[in-house]
Amino acid sequence: MTSRKTIWFSLLTLSACVLPIQGGDLKNPGFEEAGNWQIIRKGDALQGAFDDSVSQNGKKCFTVSLANGTATKKEDFAGITQVLELTQADRGISFYVKDDYTGGTKGYHWMELLLDQEVIWESDVAGGDTEWRKVSLDLTGYLKEAKLKQVGRNKYVEEKSYQITFRVFQRRGVNRFGVRVWVDNFKLLNAPPADPQNCEKKKAPPKLRDLLVFYDKADRLQPITKPEHFQAKRQQIIEGMLQGMGPLPKRPRRNSLSDFNIRVVNTQVRGRYTKKTISFDVADGEVVHAFLYEPLNKKPGEKRPGIVGMHPTGSTGKASFESWPLCNFPIELAMKGYVVIVPDYPDFGDSKPYDFDTERYESGTIKGVFNHMSCVDLLQLHPDVDPDKIGTIGHSLGGHNAMFLAAFDERVKIAVSSCGWTPFEYYETKKGRLKTWALPRYMPPLETIYHSDHTKFPFDFHEVAAAIAPRVFFSSSPTGDGVFPGWGPKAAEAAIAEYYKAIGVEAAFQFHQPRAQHRFPWDTRQMAYRSMNDTFDYHFHGELGLLAERNGKEAIPALRKALADDDPIVRWGAAHLLGTLGDQRGIGQMKKDLKAFSVEKNGLEHALEVATVLAESGDTSGYNLAADLAIHGTTHGQRWRAAIVLAHIANADKSFLKTAGMDPIAVLKTIAAEEKHEGVFFVFIDQVHKILKKRTDLVEIFSIAKNSRHHLEAPPGNKFSIAEIFHSVAVRDQNNTWR
Repeated sequence: MTSRKTIWFSLLTLSACVLPIQGGDLKNPGFEEAGNWQIIRKGDALQGAFDDSVSQNGKKCFTVSLANGTATKKEDFAGITQVLELTQADRGISFYVKDDYTGGTKGYHWMELLLDQEVIWESDVAGGDTEWRKVSLDLTGYLKEAKLKQVGRNKYVEEKSYQITFRVFQRRGVNRFGVRVWVDNFKLLNAPPADPQNCEKKKAPPKLRDLLVFYDKADRLQPITKPEHFQAKRQQIIEGMLQGMGPLPKRPRRNSLSDFNIRVVNTQVRGRYTKKTISFDVADGEVVHAFLYEPLNKKPGEKRPGIVGMHPTGSTGKASFESWPLCNFPIELAMKGYVVIVPDYPDFGDSKPYDFDTERYESGTIKGVFNHMSCVDLLQLHPDVDPDKIGTIGHSLGGHNAMFLAAFDERVKIAVSSCGWTPFEYYETKKGRLKTWALPRYMPPLETIYHSDHTKFPFDFHEVAAAIAPRVFFSSSPTGDGVFPGWGPKAAEAAIAEYYKAIGVEAAFQFHQPRAQHRFPWDTRQMAYRSMNDTFDYHFHGELGLLAERNGKEAIPALRKALADDDPIVRWGAAHLLGTLGDQRGIGQMKKDLKAFSVEKNGLEHALEVATVLAESGDTSGYNLAADLAIHGTTHGQRWRAAIVLAHIANADKSFLKTAGMDPIAVLKTIAAEEKHEGVFFVFIDQVHKILKKRTDLVEIFSIAKNSRHHLEAPPGNKFSIAEIFHSVAVRDQNNTWR
């Protein structure tokens, strides 16, 4: 638990800033004395310093240097800054610069002068000569309109303070050549220069609302300086969200699952869980349709974390995940032992048609929040769920719905958002695009009240992220996301991180930016699951699993010791976890367990789990058992586990398998043609797609599966069968390696 003292210290540190100089003039313009300028930098490579060996006119100047052979990163910089008062009487600014690099390698080191955060002059360091040159800039275009500062909820005052910054900026990183730049003798001009050297006016980057301020009782904007201010800030963010979404009705109070009037439409046992298609009442005349994934083989009385899964935009709603090989995280979490509920968002899946005009909600978004909070109500009363361990995860539409749920509902301990957000101004990639946020299924008040003007919107997405604190917010915002442009979350990252640090939970904001488009890559999903495990103190393999995820290779000695445990399930878990850490010490024990359990009728499923651990490590000892049980297994659990073993073995060297008389691909093709059980068939299709590395084999197997006479029916809302969908994805991605 973070102490109040720690939070207070963080606030004091974050409140430090450059104070404006009074008097309307630059102080110490020639660096002949100490003070007034502040050295700034990003990264460790570029160095800024006051230099007493070179001067344009005097004894001193300011210099930025980069040593030869020193690597830099894109957007590293070093420079100086000063805050002062400017008026319309200040018509220009001049200064002198020189540098020591005359080579022709352009586009790396740039000299810049910024007024506030806007670049008004720039020059490539490359080329030219090593002499001093004068730069004169016109300020009239930047000062002709009054600069306003917000001091209250709807109150602004004229702001005369401006920040002047000179810096050397890296537009691309380097690792070979260094430079040195000098700047000296700044001067404010009372007349515009005859030949100004301003660069073309650039579009100013969006300025996000400050997170470290709140409105006091007089509605005046104040800095957050006390721990209790954070709660006030959160409440004000929630109030802004309600202005954009409409009011959130109260939910009925429930004391048991029977109060939801749950109707089970269909039940299917598959893998490690049971999938139920359900509908339940959230209010009078209001029904939510959902999939509920419940774990099998729990210990008596054992409770698991509960997850509200949020589907993306897609007409099938909750069923999107069933037919989406590359993003079916509710199914992956269910296989890890979580209890997962995936509701239809209004007007998707089984909730179609939904009449937004006649319902009592002012927006589809707030109806979604109401439904999703009702899902939390249900999970908390579920006998398999620990009511204190609730999370949410979503992609795209589901990504921001996960954020909204966590912002409104403090029972949610972690929110995972994939491709779900970007600040509103960054969303406006073309004129009028923001109007999509005002569609009936989203937030009509953004148009009817705020006319789709993001500057007037009552909330923004970085504020929603702040409202989730101090709980965990995991954001996956890919660089190439064309729906919620990835540069928007990247621009907001620092402000959100600063807020979480100030509140004392720096590690709770987890920002990831994979190189991908609008998708949730496999590796990033695994990081999200580890974050969930850590948040809930839960792991499919219990304490050993948490130890391995938290401590990495430091956990190896404890895992090796667990290989001698009397409980074969502990041994299996230890061997699997060792394998994930690159340690093969568990193979010997797993071979012994495979031999022992293969001859026990009640031990065959465990033998296949052991065989999977071996196969993941490249050992094919379980082939014969898996090849037999995949076709002749008497239980569902035997057949889907056997298919997983074979998929891993199929990744082994083909010549080795042929010499050993093993043909796992042939057996997998037989499963594709002959497996009758719907649940086993789904796990087979899903797991083979995730495991098998050779895509030509994958396409051949799915070509057979899509023609299986046992599974020709398309799932609700789809035109094609599950195998047809997986086959089309496998064909499309033959030249890709992602899962």
